[in-house]
Amino acid sequence: MSDEPRGRHSRPDDETRPIDLGRGPLRREPLAQDPEPAVAAALEVVERSLAQMANRVTRPLLDAPSQPFRFRPLGRTGLAVFPVVLDTSRLGAAADRTSAHRVLDAYAAAGGNALLVEDVADGETAQLVGTWLASRQRREQTVLLARVGTASDLTAAGLNTAADRLLRRLGTDQIDVLVLADHDRATAMEETLTAVAGLRDDQRIGHLGAGDHTPERLIQARVLAGQRGLPRFEVVTPVHSLVRRAGYETGVGPVAHAQELACLPRSPLDGGFLAAAVPTRGAMRRMRELDPERADRLQPSLTRRGMRIVDAVLRIAEDRDVPAAAVALGWLLTRPHIAAPIVSATTVEQVWAATAASGVHLSRSEVTALERASAE
Repeated sequence: MSDEPRGRHSRPDDETRPIDLGRGPLRREPLAQDPEPAVAAALEVVERSLAQMANRVTRPLLDAPSQPFRFRPLGRTGLAVFPVVLDTSRLGAAADRTSAHRVLDAYAAAGGNALLVEDVADGETAQLVGTWLASRQRREQTVLLARVGTASDLTAAGLNTAADRLLRRLGTDQIDVLVLADHDRATAMEETLTAVAGLRDDQRIGHLGAGDHTPERLIQARVLAGQRGLPRFEVVTPVHSLVRRAGYETGVGPVAHAQELACLPRSPLDGGFLAAAVPTRGAMRRMRELDPERADRLQPSLTRRGMRIVDAVLRIAEDRDVPAAAVALGWLLTRPHIAAPIVSATTVEQVWAATAASGVHLSRSEVTALERASAE
């Protein structure tokens, strides 16, 4: 594998060219006429400066105009990721191989370079991602995050088995960021971190991330890492969105800030609620008839506050002519220490809506409106 950090912009050393000023000499109308000699002299200096600037050779932009995003640093890992990470966990169940690869192609075409896979029993999704990486030759350009601990425990044996299983299914020799789903209460934290150290020494993983760890567990892990020389968490993946703010902002958030952890929020669209998939109560009733399981998941968000948030998101989306999902994700990208939200998508249209957030830069007044609407 390449020693170069993945996901960074290349900045070509294109030759610079002077601006074409047309056939005739530069001509400007005088800026103003002033009888005061001092003012007239100052205006003359401005005129000369403008003429010199117009003829000066320009440098290329850091990013091409067609690429309105910048990769965002993933904490202190040396990796850089697209502003939206694609969660692939539902691809296997919701799409066949062709459709799943089409979703991954759409994400890559938008500039996406970070995929999250989950260690589950059947492993169908991980295999789909692995075949896509191989067929498109995208492994070196892709940051792979793998979430473990849902299909196995976090003992040394469980971690080694899960890591080897994922590497085999993905067809790669290293996972860039191994994310522990939660703290395994039956296993000592020191045993888990020691097993992670072995995986890192074997170069089967690069860095370590936390999942649903409490602030206390994050602090315990940092103390152990300092005392024993064990791997430290570099990334945290809590649930965080406009609808669910308090848990992160008063809990994990301050600890992540103190420990300089890169935050990758999960469920940033609150199950599709913030994508305006359920903007009215009538739509919720129809969904209950068609998909009762999803309706049950979204029901807690269908409150007066929830509808106020959706209304604020929709107003900004309509003003900017962008998908509602892009606005909700764009708000997260304005928060401190948020590297990129993790979004699940099973269709090309969902990918387009989510990745549009990379080009949305909310104004201060828009951010304020969203924060007022989502205040608890």
